[in-house]
This record gives sequence, structure tokens and C-alpha cells, in this order.
Amino acid sequence: MPAPNTPPPPPSQPRQPSQHSASIVLNQVDSELILDPDNSTVYTATTPPETIATDLPDDHDPFGGAKSSSSSVPWLGSTFIIRCVSSGHVITLLDGQIVLARPGGRGSIHWACVETKGWFGFRNPVSGRFLGHDAKGRLRCLAERHQGWENFCVRMRLEGGYVLLMTHYESLWHVGIKVEQEVEKLAKIGYEGSDGIVWEFVEV
Repeated sequence: MPAPNTPPPPPSQPRQPSQHSASIVLNQVDSELILDPDNSTVYTATTPPETIATDLPDDHDPFGGAKSSSSSVPWLGSTFIIRCVSSGHVITLLDGQIVLARPGGRGSIHWACVETKGWFGFRNPVSGRFLGHDAKGRLRCLAERHQGWENFCVRMRLEGGYVLLMTHYESLWHVGIKVEQEVEKLAKIGYEGSDGIVWEFVEV
């Protein structure tokens, strides 16, 4: 019989896993991640990439805007056909005049994009002259050099397509249709833009 003042024996200490056994446990966890049959990790499993791709409509970009189906981005060093979106007619140099005409006719429809002092210009490769305007604002193709009356600004629209803007003193006026003696002519028409033509650029 134990003595009355003898303290009880200390409790047994829990067994600590060795470094070798801990390494085995970690290796087992890693192997489960690597050998997961769907090749996903815990990070990708909660957010599968398919939720991003399949939710986008075919005719919209990731920011919600409509894609432009045929227009290129106008940039210097490239040559374009400049086409009116609503009619499909293109800016054409025909018999010395600038007109909107159906593609495939006699006129010259190619325009090489250049840049001078930050302004775009469009040179006709056949005539070597630059698209610009005359004193009444009507479009013409007569200038041998890219100067003030041949300056263009090309502005993208949120709805798609572009507007062509030309300098008018300290303002920018849209390129549209002006009617003179019952004849429609391309011209810079004002800064409000309500009658401006929407264009697309087809790179050639």
C-alpha cells in the first residue's frame, strides 16, 4: 500500500511524430493535389475558367461593347478603303472629284494613312495627292503636301465605327453630306455630329 504522502505518477506524454512521419503526411497531401483527376487545384476549382468564356456573347467584347465586324483600326503606314457604314459606299476619287460610290467602279478607292505633327492624312496612291477640303469645306484631292486643310482626326464611336473630323479654325467638324444645287457632296459640315457619317476602315 503506497504511503499517504506519495504524489501520483506524472501523466504519460503524447507521442510526437518524427520529422520523417510529418514528411510522409505532407507528401501524401501534395500527391492528392497533383493526382486530382480533373487536374484542378483548390484555387481553380472554386472559380472555373469556363464561367468567364461561356458567359460572353459572341458579338460583344469583354467590356460590353459591340464588336466591329469588319473595320480595322486606322493607323499610319497602312492603306485603307474608307467605307460608309449605312450605305456601303466608299470614298472614291473619280474624274478628279471626291464622291461616295459603290466599290468596283472606275474610281480610285485606296487611301494611304500618314501622320504629320500628330494629324492623320490620307494620300491617294494613284494620284499622289492628299484628301482635304476646299474653301467651302467640300472634300477634294488636290494637295501635293499634307497641310492644314488635309488634317484629319479619326474618332472611335462607342456604338462601333468611326467619325472623320477635320479642322475648322479652332474646332473639329464632322465629315458628312452637304447638298448644293440638289447634289450631295462630301464636306465638313459642323461640330454637332448629328449628320456626320459613320465610317469603317478596311485595310488592303
